[in-house]
Amino acid sequence: VHEDLKAKAGIKEMKRIRIRDYARAGRMGGGGKNTARVAFLVAQGGIGGSMNPEPDEEITAPTMIRWMKQIEKDDSIKGVILRVDSPGGDAFASDEILHQAKLLSKKKPLIISMGDYAASGGYMISMTGDPVLAYPNTITGPIGVFYARVNLRGLYDKLGLSKELITRGRFAGAESEYFPLDEAGRAKLRESVDETYTNFLSIVAEGRKKKTEEIHKVAQGRVWTGTQAKQQGLVDEIGGLDRAVEMIRTKAKIEEGKRVVLIPYPQRKTFLESLLERNAQQAAS
Repeated sequence: VHEDLKAKAGIKEMKRIRIRDYARAGRMGGGGKNTARVAFLVAQGGIGGSMNPEPDEEITAPTMIRWMKQIEKDDSIKGVILRVDSPGGDAFASDEILHQAKLLSKKKPLIISMGDYAASGGYMISMTGDPVLAYPNTITGPIGVFYARVNLRGLYDKLGLSKELITRGRFAGAESEYFPLDEAGRAKLRESVDETYTNFLSIVAEGRKKKTEEIHKVAQGRVWTGTQAKQQGLVDEIGGLDRAVEMIRTKAKIEEGKRVVLIPYPQRKTFLESLLERNAQQAAS
């Protein structure tokens, strides 16, 4: 059944070159006279605001910005492949990451390579204006915004708890989970959501070099496969890591005889570094 659905959707199978395959082939890490070093910056996980994310679970603006600045200052790095594998997350953090990625793109040749997911904020951080690759079944988009606000007043009452807010400003308590949302507060939150969506549209339009109206037609919270996204002009090519390496070789003008070596970011920590970091976190808590 799964194969029939993929066939109906026009999804073609593609052999995925995994990171460990590159490592085995000697194309990741290290270097030498006959090699060209290319940063392989991995943005994997949800985009959040935590200062101390768990590995492979969350992307934060401070950590991504730090890595991008390190890459920018490293003269031995000839180009960058930004590998995005994210279901999205915080809109503000995504915007910060994208801003730094654009600055990096002005300094180093950059290619965007999408993994299994480039959804919502994951798609936003890919909009540097550089070439974008996706697999045929990469979850691409949605270009949209959702906002959730819970009302726990009933639960508080059952537990015998009450809550008092001291506020200043008409909408200061609009996001409180204790008080119901009135029509004026609802309209204000709707205005904020609409403004965020409009900003998202303009970011994608600039990155894809299209008009905002064109992006709106394929946005509105829709989810596309990589193949469909290519048809809609949301990605440039269907391809994986090998194709990304070919493209960065051309864009960075790396000589034919040189072997491209991927330098992973974040770099794998040693056992001692992980142990010391864990001890520091436990001491802080």
